[in-house]
Amino acid sequence: MKKLLCISLIAILFASCSNSGNGELIGVQSREKFYQPDPFGMAYVPLGSYTMGTGDQDVPYAHLNNPRTITVTAFYMDETEITNNEYRQFVYWVKDSLARRILGEINPDEFLISENKKQVKYMILRTLIGMQN
Repeated sequence: MKKLLCISLIAILFASCSNSGNGELIGVQSREKFYQPDPFGMAYVPLGSYTMGTGDQDVPYAHLNNPRTITVTAFYMDETEITNNEYRQFVYWVKDSLARRILGEINPDEFLISENKKQVKYMILRTLIGMQN
């Protein structure tokens, strides 16, 4: 019986030392590739690098600044440009609703509208703020 136990332990030891996976996690092999779609209204800017600092042609200031290569990772940027004035106009139109939401968190009975003139309950606003019914 002891001989059979020793032989089986040696067989298990040799079977566990096989080099099938090289100790690496290999994951699921037959899975389709995943490509993330671009978010709505955004443009993909790929990674790249540029040289920051003075170049070789600027001889008088060459000793003050050492040029460095900077690498920028990939990111998404909005497709449309807006000016500071357009953003200021957006903030002007939104600030009242933001102030009401902040004040509604402090005193919901006074600043949050829970029903309209037809006595229809507004549950959406209370859900957005995270308040209980």
